[in-house]
Amino acid sequence: MIALKLALAGIESVIPPDEVIKAMGEVGRMLPEQLRETAMGGLAATPTGKKIQDRVLKK
Repeated sequence: MIALKLALAGIESVIPPDEVIKAMGEVGRMLPEQLRETAMGGLAATPTGKKIQDRVLKK
């Protein structure tokens, strides 16, 4: 929602999106697996996340 408001207000990032994505990927790879938003950590590790994973894998 914040990104939408910024875009509608005409705010432009001074850093190109490709550079932002690359930097975020590099930081993510430096984090321990338990802190990443992957199937092993983050929201996927919550009880609800695990239930969703079980439903998806049963298909």
